[in-house]
Amino acid sequence: MVYSSRMRAGIGAVKRCFDSLSLSAQHTCFTQHGQHSPAPDAPLVLVACSGGRDSLALTALAAIVCASRGLRCGVVIVDHHIQAGSTQVACEAAKNCVKVGVEASNVTVVSVKVTDSGKGEESAARDARYQAIIDVAKREEAAVVLLAHTANDQAETVLIGLKDSAGLEAVAGMKTVTQRQNVRFARPLIELTRKDTTGICEDLGIAWWDDPTNGDTLSQDLQLGDEYPLRSRIRHTLMPYISRFLQANMVTLLSRGAKLAQDDLDYINTQVDTVLPNVMRVDESSHSITLESERLAQYHPAIRRRIIARALTALSLRFSASHIQAIDELCVNWHGQKPLALPDCYQAARHHRNIVIRLCKDSEHASCRYTR
Repeated sequence: MVYSSRMRAGIGAVKRCFDSLSLSAQHTCFTQHGQHSPAPDAPLVLVACSGGRDSLALTALAAIVCASRGLRCGVVIVDHHIQAGSTQVACEAAKNCVKVGVEASNVTVVSVKVTDSGKGEESAARDARYQAIIDVAKREEAAVVLLAHTANDQAETVLIGLKDSAGLEAVAGMKTVTQRQNVRFARPLIELTRKDTTGICEDLGIAWWDDPTNGDTLSQDLQLGDEYPLRSRIRHTLMPYISRFLQANMVTLLSRGAKLAQDDLDYINTQVDTVLPNVMRVDESSHSITLESERLAQYHPAIRRRIIARALTALSLRFSASHIQAIDELCVNWHGQKPLALPDCYQAARHHRNIVIRLCKDSEHASCRYTR
């Protein structure tokens, strides 16, 4: 079969992803022409599919590459039951997955109940979706779950991150490979654009579903209202505007910048992993963490801040950049400051050469409040 240039680019992206995950050909026969079936116990590649253009394009590409390497290809489709007709959308998505080469027996449709715990319906739906995908991946012992995020999604994620943080993590956006609950996730299409995935679906004659909350079917001249999710408004209104204003392709610039930032962040985190055992002690019995101030002060601020963040994360605390800065001041600018009140009734205090982060136990801090 002769593939278009965008199909070849997509296949190449998935192959590079598989190579990085050591998902190579399972037998020499798969490098030769002819039809070959994967072994029943061959590694399973699971694609998370919504029925949209990005995930259908990824499903088609994954099916092609899996077939060429003797890997099993499966799909998981999550029906949130939030929008009217969602069951029909899931059914059509399943049919399209079979159409592009996935065995019907390897397509799983999962229904979930979305419960808003106060973070908003969109966030609750995302949490429910990921949990459903993780459950299927664990049950089927999937080698990896593929997510269909593109360069457009990456650029949007960077802008959303910058709204809440000015740190390198925000600029780095989404990682190409990550892990949740011991399930590995990968984003093979992170350097392809939505235009590419649209073209791949058109090449294959696949009819995709457009989520109405994305505003994709509305004219670019219309500004989306506040009733639309922030990501949709960034995609439909903000990104085209700043691209026109700056006369630059901001999707390309932001997504490429994210890749560079990820490389820098990976290096810094490797250094943090090396330093951490020398400066941090965890006492699970007292729900406390001790940081050795004098040793910690010797390191670059980028290292110190991330070690402090690791300490707060280890205690499952909600925290902001101002909390990290204040604790860092206890380390490098100690002049007798009072204990620092932290969220969830914790405090950070300097004791001689150490900073101790612990759960408040005395009456003075019994009514700690979340402070920024």
